[in-house]
Amino acid sequence: MIDSEGTGHIRIIRRVNFRTVLVIFRDLYLELKKSAEKPHIIVYVSPSLSSEMSENMKDFLDFTVACMEGRFELAIIE
Repeated sequence: MIDSEGTGHIRIIRRVNFRTVLVIFRDLYLELKKSAEKPHIIVYVSPSLSSEMSENMKDFLDFTVACMEGRFELAIIE
């Protein structure tokens, strides 16, 4: 979802395949890049999923922060 301020939101409420997350992230990033020089994406996960997140997902989020133009956040939802 993209809000009225141009921020992208990805909410993960159950376990999903890592490849699916990558595809959603890529598509959202490219869509935001059309209208913003530095896209802002927030990924929301539940506390239980956060503790179960694979190392791949954590490494991917670290990569996006370090290597991609934009602002990327991980938010834990209650």
